[in-house]
Amino acid sequence: MSKDSIVDASKPSAGRMYDYYLGGNHNFEVDRQVADQVIKLLPFLPKYIRLQRWALQDIAVELTENRKFDVVVDFASGLPTNDHIHYKVPKGTTVIYSDYDPVVVEYTREILKDTPDTYFFHGDAGKPEELLNKPEVQKILGGRRKVAFVLWGVSMFLNDEDLSHAVQYLYEWSAPGSCLAFNAQGSDVDLENPAAAKIKKIYEQSGAVIHTRSLERYLEILSPWKPDGRGFVSLLDWHGLDALELGKEDIEAFEPMGGGYGGYLVK
Repeated sequence: MSKDSIVDASKPSAGRMYDYYLGGNHNFEVDRQVADQVIKLLPFLPKYIRLQRWALQDIAVELTENRKFDVVVDFASGLPTNDHIHYKVPKGTTVIYSDYDPVVVEYTREILKDTPDTYFFHGDAGKPEELLNKPEVQKILGGRRKVAFVLWGVSMFLNDEDLSHAVQYLYEWSAPGSCLAFNAQGSDVDLENPAAAKIKKIYEQSGAVIHTRSLERYLEILSPWKPDGRGFVSLLDWHGLDALELGKEDIEAFEPMGGGYGGYLVK
């Protein structure tokens, strides 16, 4: 995403389009116009976006209640509305959100006002060192480096170099036993599919370059992080999918667009 377009209400923002897909109101007319073009090509897309956001609630429970992490650091968080991580974690869990869009950061400071143990900072998911080295973040962490990271719904907006840098830095920075919840977004997308090609072009015209990869390529980039015993699970098979009421036509359209996979990686 072009840095120039992020704070410019005359140009669409992928982050604000995401908010529109979720039914939010923190977006501009230009975002809605482009998002509506995408929805015409892929009518199921809002359901898919809700699936990705719903998965964050499952991730919050898994990381804190089941895996016992007391710190969750989420990159490219978007707006932390009432379906986001901090609503699902046990009391006393430290949640650190970040996003690249200054408009999102400004809105969020109002949303999270007076919310205990929950913080939001401006940060680039491709440069996690900028967030983790902030004096304010270091003070919050208090030296803790066995933490849970979340990179969800952002991977196809990062090129190979930036994504590799991000996950390598997180691996080197973190203590043994740390975990990375990761969405291999757009995996195995079929660019021969006319709708897929049109969507890619629309995003690129708005300044957001989409990077498609095979799941095998994702695993290469993510190394030396190791998938846990469950491995990567298709989002079509993710727990709770039936709540979205995806029909046969949704699924048939979803698969060639690269439904993506989710998984937990450990150090």
